Amino acid sequence: MHKVLWLTDPHLVEPDNAASQAPAEAWQRFRRCLDDIRHDHADAELLVLSGDLVQLNNPGAYALLREALETLHMPYRLLVGNHDDRTALHEAFPHIPMVRGFLQGSDDIGETRLIYLDTQAAQGHYGELCPFRLDWLAAELEAASTRPAAIFLHHPPMAIGVPALDRLKLLESEGLRDLLQSRRAPTQFFCGHVHRNVSGRWCGHPFATLKSTNTQFAFDMQAERLRRCDEEPGYGVLLFDNGEVIVNYVDISTDH
Repeated sequence: MHKVLWLTDPHLVEPDNAASQAPAEAWQRFRRCLDDIRHDHADAELLVLSGDLVQLNNPGAYALLREALETLHMPYRLLVGNHDDRTALHEAFPHIPMVRGFLQGSDDIGETRLIYLDTQAAQGHYGELCPFRLDWLAAELEAASTRPAAIFLHHPPMAIGVPALDRLKLLESEGLRDLLQSRRAPTQFFCGHVHRNVSGRWCGHPFATLKSTNTQFAFDMQAERLRRCDEEPGYGVLLFDNGEVIVNYVDISTDH
């Protein structure tokens, strides 16, 4: 059995950035998650962070993020979200694969291919996939052949029933739908961005989203604006074994 840790949306900020909200709290919650991982899951093979690593306009936080992650002494992979700066992120983490300007790559964990897809739009907070990124994904899935695939991406391609979040999902996802509907091998999506634990099935394949290590959005099926809620931060523990996938959700108490 292969253990992969999954975190998303820490929205970290530069400590001296007065324009950012609650810089200390974002770091405190993120470090509590890392402490829990260090204590209970030091045997994990990999850690994946699925985007919005820093809050908008906080590129200096990437260097601090690198210092924090390296205390875990395990490999990690980083995805880009709508709040991230691709150039600054790659400068801080030059080992991240960059393909024609997009931060994406893949790993094999046992018989499962893990694919990291860049869904950042040219502008705006929604997601997009250009023809090049779709073709790249098609080649990765073809290389996986009949083996299971786990696709990590920041923006979910599916609506989750929260209008304020669904407007910011991956737009024009028909190309991705067509690609995945033709795939017969086991495939699962792991999405960030929505700051909620959600699971279901889309285009014939299961998906899971994950709460933020920072703050969560309320499950509100009527509101047109995003509404934060008082829920604990958390992360995911993914277990891959002979084509089977188990998703465990871990909540972290913020009480002192």
